[in-house]
Amino acid sequence: MALSPVKMLRYASLGVEATSPPIAGVVAGYYLDDYFGTYPKLTLVLFFTGVVLGFYRLISAAAKMRR
Repeated sequence: MALSPVKMLRYASLGVEATSPPIAGVVAGYYLDDYFGTYPKLTLVLFFTGVVLGFYRLISAAAKMRR
């Protein structure tokens, strides 16, 4: 059974959906730490928040694709 191009693109986008939030958290945390002088506290907090959000988006997208 062949997948449609739309489904193939949806599967390919899962990697981006899972990795974008942690990367954005690190970048935002780095600049906020630089501004407030709190390095590495905000970088770590926003990174782990991004990891949790990335897994949430990955699981919800996978559940939506199973329907």
